[in-house]
Amino acid sequence: MQASGTDRSDLERAESLYFFPDTPMTAGQLRHLLAHGAQERRAWAISHLLRYADWDDIWVFVTREQVREQLPRLDLPPGLRAAWARILKVEEVPTGERR
Repeated sequence: MQASGTDRSDLERAESLYFFPDTPMTAGQLRHLLAHGAQERRAWAISHLLRYADWDDIWVFVTREQVREQLPRLDLPPGLRAAWARILKVEEVPTGERR
């Protein structure tokens, strides 16, 4: 059991992941999108993970390096963006800028 209360197998079996409130998305679909999707779609998915998923559930799907790479492209409120920059120990990058 994860600290979030979500068992990893529950995520795998779910018809729709709870952290995609507006778009039905299964774990398999998310994994495929993160592995093969266009950069904009990957950024969209990671933005949802960082906004809505429990801490442990985030790391089931992405690595810190993946989040670091996408941080400039993520759709996050300024405070959340700053918090993630601190967590990841990276320089805060304004929305839409690329390194």
